[in-house]
Amino acid sequence: MARVTDAQPPACPFCRSSIDRPRELEPKRLGDFAYGSCRCGAVYVYDVTGHNLGAALVEAMMLACADDMDLMWNLLPEEDYREARIDSYDMDSHLVFLSGRTREGDKVKGVLTFIRLKEEIAEAIKERREDKFAAYGLDSRHYEPQRLEMVQPLEPRRYSKRQVARTVSEWDRDAIVEMARRDSLLLNKIQRLLYSPDPELRWKAVKAIGVASGVINQFRPGQVGDLLRRLLFASTDSAAANWGSIESIGEIIRHNPKIYGTFVGQLMALLRHEESRAAVLWAVGRISEKAPDLIRGSAFFAVFDLLDSQDPAVRGHAAWALGRMGIKGAEKALARLCEDGEEFELYDGETLSLAKVGDVAKESLALLKGEEMVEKQEKDVSGQEQDEFKKAAKLYMEGDMLLARGMSLDAMEKLQEALAIFESLGKEREVANTCDKLGDVHILRGNFKNAISMYQRALAICEKRDDPVSALILLEKVTDVYKKDNRYESALPYYMHALELAEKLKEAGRACLYLTAIGDIYQRQGKVGDALDAYRLALKISKGMGARERVKILEEGIARIEASLAKE
Repeated sequence: MARVTDAQPPACPFCRSSIDRPRELEPKRLGDFAYGSCRCGAVYVYDVTGHNLGAALVEAMMLACADDMDLMWNLLPEEDYREARIDSYDMDSHLVFLSGRTREGDKVKGVLTFIRLKEEIAEAIKERREDKFAAYGLDSRHYEPQRLEMVQPLEPRRYSKRQVARTVSEWDRDAIVEMARRDSLLLNKIQRLLYSPDPELRWKAVKAIGVASGVINQFRPGQVGDLLRRLLFASTDSAAANWGSIESIGEIIRHNPKIYGTFVGQLMALLRHEESRAAVLWAVGRISEKAPDLIRGSAFFAVFDLLDSQDPAVRGHAAWALGRMGIKGAEKALARLCEDGEEFELYDGETLSLAKVGDVAKESLALLKGEEMVEKQEKDVSGQEQDEFKKAAKLYMEGDMLLARGMSLDAMEKLQEALAIFESLGKEREVANTCDKLGDVHILRGNFKNAISMYQRALAICEKRDDPVSALILLEKVTDVYKKDNRYESALPYYMHALELAEKLKEAGRACLYLTAIGDIYQRQGKVGDALDAYRLALKISKGMGARERVKILEEGIARIEASLAKE
């Protein structure tokens, strides 16, 4: 499977916008730090050693307060400002290394410390702050202070472990919210329930951690952040009894997507551990229900590849997650699982039960197919157009079902009729989906030329709509057709384009596969030097991913070519 890249650009923990590389300011400030600002109003300070966090926090506060020391020392955390930090940041590469180490194995110690003031305070010093930023050459043109919704805690109260357990067991959500506003130890008390022998109570505890974190984060965010880091540590420590850690991480992100969305990369990185995959996939599905944009993109392929897992729990959870991610590219793979009768344990957010992989795949297909498409589009069309759209959607679904039964000619008639209607209505997305499906029909009938034509048309629409995930899936279909038709040279430009998209989506595993295929084509053309360049780059990526099998195959292949060249 493709591994999620271990490095990613930093994003503001408050608004998730991309941030600029921090830099030293002139005139110099106290301490050996670099500084930056985000358009949401946050400022950040970079400590290269990771050991001067106290000083970095003071520096960030001073910069945020426009060097008004009296103001700074009178501000209260969580009430007047919020703080956050990003660990394992390297300023030279401007990347956050999720594992804490570079691909060469060097430890990344740098830390970014963030401060964002409450709206009223930010507004009060706006002019002074802009003057200060101008003096330092920082861009303050986009500074738009945003209101921090502060939910005040209620009068403190301690709840017994028994009271907490009963409330969670009965799933009294309102009571959990009130407890979160009163008891500062609530998260610890709920966390203990993860060790309960009752599986349903454990799952409810996972949900309760998410609900409580959403409340507590508004007035004690440091407590939620600390718990999230402890859970991540437990999830990566094979010696730890960590049931529920990954699921709880997912629930915290689900309930606090703007603040902790940056942790999705670290969550996805846990897919490299086989024993953690089902839990990660469950968390992915839950986050996607509330914040699908956090998961879409390169994460799609990491989940998509796990549909072929030998473990029914992993296959089933991958199918469950894909339905909630809302990406249509998985339809064909999900359809292959519809007859999978193996069972696995699934908690759908309400009940815990044994589910068949095939039934879950069918449910996800229903979310991705025409029923949902009709519901969404009915809002955009009316009268006769609405009737026409419903007719086309029905034809599309009928064609899809006929294709699944192997009735390719009947499927083609239905899909072509649907395509004509979608074209007349100007529905580009539906035109692309129908062309993609017609391409599949032509493949089944051995008509490669027409299949290529359909895929190319769908590809053009996806690129016009800036949908790189769907575009990459279509590029793979095109290259597969050319390979089946022994037209390898025709496949080369499509592999090149796929490589560009894989780099954009940070899909290292797929980039490696495309480079290997490009090398194979160059070899067929007698361009041995170009082939070696492609193979060597694929080898470098594979080593960085820790893909030992692929490394071995590439090393052996490169050695054979080099030995052959040496004999000439």
